[in-house]
Amino acid sequence: MAQTLDAYVDAIAKRRSQFVPDAAWRDTRKGYAIEPVGAAPHSTQIHAMALVQDASILLSGGADGYVRWYDLPASLNGRNMLTQNLRSTFVEGVTKGGVLNAWWGHAHYPPGDSSSQEPPLSAVHSLTCQREGLWGMSGGESGNINLWGIRHAPGATRHVFWKHTGAVSALALNGSQDVLISGGWDRGVHEWDLNTGQTVVSYDGCAGQISSILFRPVYSPSNAPTVAITPGAAEKEAESPDESMLAAELDKTLDEEAGKSAEEAGPLSSSDGKGDTKDVSRSTPESDGDSLFGEDDETQPMEVDQSNNTPGVLALPGQNTGTPQPDKADTPNLPKKQDTPTLPGNAGTPVLPGKSDASASGEKSTVPETQALPRVNVSELPKPSFGSMGLSWQYDGDISQFSNDILLTSTLSGQVLIWDRRVDPRNKKGVRALELPKDTPPWCASACWSNNGDRIYVGRRNETVDEWDVRMLPDLSGAPRDASHGTAPRYLRALRMPPGSGPVSSVLMLPNDQHLVCASYDNIRLWNTAAEQRSSVPFKIIAGHHGGTVSHMVVDDSAKLLLTASGDRGWFASSTETLLMHTVHPL
Repeated sequence: MAQTLDAYVDAIAKRRSQFVPDAAWRDTRKGYAIEPVGAAPHSTQIHAMALVQDASILLSGGADGYVRWYDLPASLNGRNMLTQNLRSTFVEGVTKGGVLNAWWGHAHYPPGDSSSQEPPLSAVHSLTCQREGLWGMSGGESGNINLWGIRHAPGATRHVFWKHTGAVSALALNGSQDVLISGGWDRGVHEWDLNTGQTVVSYDGCAGQISSILFRPVYSPSNAPTVAITPGAAEKEAESPDESMLAAELDKTLDEEAGKSAEEAGPLSSSDGKGDTKDVSRSTPESDGDSLFGEDDETQPMEVDQSNNTPGVLALPGQNTGTPQPDKADTPNLPKKQDTPTLPGNAGTPVLPGKSDASASGEKSTVPETQALPRVNVSELPKPSFGSMGLSWQYDGDISQFSNDILLTSTLSGQVLIWDRRVDPRNKKGVRALELPKDTPPWCASACWSNNGDRIYVGRRNETVDEWDVRMLPDLSGAPRDASHGTAPRYLRALRMPPGSGPVSSVLMLPNDQHLVCASYDNIRLWNTAAEQRSSVPFKIIAGHHGGTVSHMVVDDSAKLLLTASGDRGWFASSTETLLMHTVHPL
C-alpha cells in the first residue's frame, strides 16, 4: 500500500514537472513573438479568468452572472472557426473561435441557506480553480464565494462561503491549494481553511476595494543570474552628460555672481536697507549632490522630468511646500559656494528694489531670470497625505525579518501592502506598505511579482507602472544578500506609457523576468525592463486588443499561451467584451 501511494505521488510530481517554461522561454533576452490566433466573444463584460495547470480548461466569468468553460486545446486547434463577419472585427490572424463545453450561473444564496431551488444569479467578479481541474471557486457581486465541481457534475454548487458584504473581487489559492485568500469591495481580506470551510485569519487594514491578491513566488523559473544593483549604481545613471554640463555651467555662473557681491553682502547675512540683518542660509543655492537636475535615487525618476532641462521649473513663485527646509548653514564641511550670500530674488524673504546693498552698488545680475525662482528640495517635500491611504506610518515592518510566506494585496485606492502570513496581522511588524510615489494618483487595479520574487510591479492610472525592489526579503535561493539593500522596499523607477494610453489596468511578468506585459486602454504592450532608458522604444505592441479596459491577463505554466479578457470589473469602464488567445514564442 505504501509503495502504491509513493508511486502515485511520484507520478503526480513527474506530471507537474512537465508544465514549466522550457529553457528557450526562460533564457531569451530578445523578447517574445506574441501573436493573436483566436477570440471568444462574450457579449458581456468579462471580469475574471482561471486556467488549470495543463491549460486544457479555461474558465471565464462576467457581468451576466455565468461561468463559462472553454476547451482551450480544441479552440486553438481550430475546431470552431469564426465567421467572416466576426473575423472582420479583429486584427489579421484571429480566425479561431472558442469551443464552449459548458456554462452555469453563479447563484446567490442567502447567508445560512444554500438549499434554494432557484436562487438569483450574481455577477462573477473573481475566479480560481484547482490545478487539476477537479473544482473551482467564483466570487460574486453579492459577497458569496461558491465552490463547484468541474470535471464531475460541472457547475454543481458544493459549498458556499459567507463572510464578505460586498463584491468578491479577488481570489487566490496557496501552493498546496488548501488555503484560499479572498478580498472584496468591503475592504476585507480573509484567509479560509478549505478543509473546514471556516475563516482562519482576517487581514484588516486595507483602505479600499481589493483589486488583486498574490502570493510571492516560491521559486524562479529562470536560470539567469540576478545582478545586484546597489543604490549608488542607480544614482550614477540618474544624470545624463548634457544635464551634468548644464548644471556645471549654472554652478559656475552662481559662483561668479556670488564672488562679485560677497564683499557687500557678507558671508551669512544680507541687509534690508534698514540696518537689520536677516538669515538667508535657508535659501542658499544647493550643492552639486542635490542639483536642479539630479535628486536622490529613490525620488528622482518620478519627481523630475528627464525630458525637461529648463532650470527653475521645480518651484513656482509663492509655492508652499508644507515642510520647512532644513537649515544647511549648520551642516559642517559645506562646499564653498554654500557660504556665499543669496542672490537678490533668490532669498526666502523678497528684497525690494533699492534696499539691497547689491542693488545700491549698481551691479546688474547676470543670472538668468528663471534662476530667480526659489529653490525647493524635492526630496524633502512631504509625501501626499493620500499615499498608502495615510496608513503607511502604521505599516512600516522591517521586511528583512519577514518569512518566505509573503502575501501581496492591492486596492483600487492605490494602497499596496506586503503581509508576512506567519505573523499575526494585528502585529504591525508583519506588514509593510509601499508608499505612493510623488505625482502618482492613488489608484491601482493590478500588481504582480517578478518570477524570482525580488521585484513588484504596480499599474497606475497616470499611464505608468511602478517598479519596486524588495530584495531585502528572505532569499528563496539561499544566496547571500547585500546589506546595502536596507530593510525597506525601494522604489526604482516608473515605466511610462505613451501619452493617451490610458490607465494600466493589468500587468504580467513573463518567464525571463525581463519582459513585462502591460495592458492599457488603447493597447497591450510588451515592455523590456532591461532596455536602456535612452532607447527610442523600449516596448512593442501586442496585436489584438484595442480600445477597452483589460480586466485580466493569464499566461499558462509553460508560458506558451497568453490570454486576455476585457471588462470593467464593475468599476464603470468600457469594454470590448472579448477574450483573446495568443501564442507565445521566444525570439
